[in-house]
Amino acid sequence: KPTVDQKVGQTRQWNLRGLLSTHENAHIIFTLAIQATVGAFLFFILAPWILQDKVTVLTGRALFAPLLLVMVIVCTVGLYKLNLHLGKPHRFYRGFYNLKYSPVSREIAGVSLFYTGLLGYAVFAHFDLPVLTNGFALTGTVSGPVGLYYMYRLYRIKARPFWDHWQTGSAFFGTTLSLGGLMIYGMVVLLLPLQLASTQYLMNLLIVVIAVGLSIEAVGHLFHASAMRTEENEGAASYYLQTTKYGWPFITRNILIGLNVSCAAIIAFFGVQSGWALGLFGFLVLPIVLSAVISRALFFVLVIPATMPGAFFWKNDGFVEHARKIGLADAPQHGVVYEQHHAFDWRELLQTIRQTKFKDALVQLRSIF
Repeated sequence: KPTVDQKVGQTRQWNLRGLLSTHENAHIIFTLAIQATVGAFLFFILAPWILQDKVTVLTGRALFAPLLLVMVIVCTVGLYKLNLHLGKPHRFYRGFYNLKYSPVSREIAGVSLFYTGLLGYAVFAHFDLPVLTNGFALTGTVSGPVGLYYMYRLYRIKARPFWDHWQTGSAFFGTTLSLGGLMIYGMVVLLLPLQLASTQYLMNLLIVVIAVGLSIEAVGHLFHASAMRTEENEGAASYYLQTTKYGWPFITRNILIGLNVSCAAIIAFFGVQSGWALGLFGFLVLPIVLSAVISRALFFVLVIPATMPGAFFWKNDGFVEHARKIGLADAPQHGVVYEQHHAFDWRELLQTIRQTKFKDALVQLRSIF
């Protein structure tokens, strides 16, 4: 039950950007970008292999290269934002340490291998080099799901009750399907708007994938809300904040997901056979993306650490804001940091490479595995 100090959360606020914009924006972009790219790449590689002649438009000249380029750009932006979120971006290689035990290291390794497979396939698919092309395709299709699995596992920790629920997996897997399918669908509509006959099967299949992804996410949110309401830990406190202070973003997200699931299901049932279906889905592109962003922002902004006594008192947030305004955050002993990205120091990275002996580099490489 909320205490007197917690009553501040009972006032719902409408300023979505002010409420949801935090230092975790980089993680929002990273997780959504990687999940969308992995979903699109898996469909791009596996659909022609499984369905063969039914989706030949995916490998056609008009769609093949532009779609790969979009996937590379989206994935690059996600990795770039995550890297600049680090305290020292030029020490990115330390993320691979402790690969044997750490889900974080395994996530970084999986996503890095996926990015390598995606880049390699995007380059060598244009040449008659089937061994290299298929090798990079296999690397991407295997490492992508592995990276997403450990992306999910790293949030299933007891110290964060709001995250320690299977809904985290349903949200990640759901957006992999919905945003991945949406990426390909959008490219088909943009590049082949007048070829409905040749793309109809592909678009119908993508609509089903998107509808399934949205439905999985919606079901996860329902079970998560039901579980958090009955908890007696910080998860219940997070849910209380979600329905009070963050009530309007929460309501907006739920309305958007309901609208998206309903319309996607209707289109999937009737099929993309006329202009109204294309127009209706075009109208839904922004709501699907917006609901994904709001959901992921709530995921990060609402979590309350169980290891932090008094974390749910409004005075904490007030002190953080006050410390940033008057400069107390400059002193590390106050435990407050500014919300900003960090510069990548190329000179320090090159200096580290020059000063590290080959023997020491081998020791570090062995420590990863």
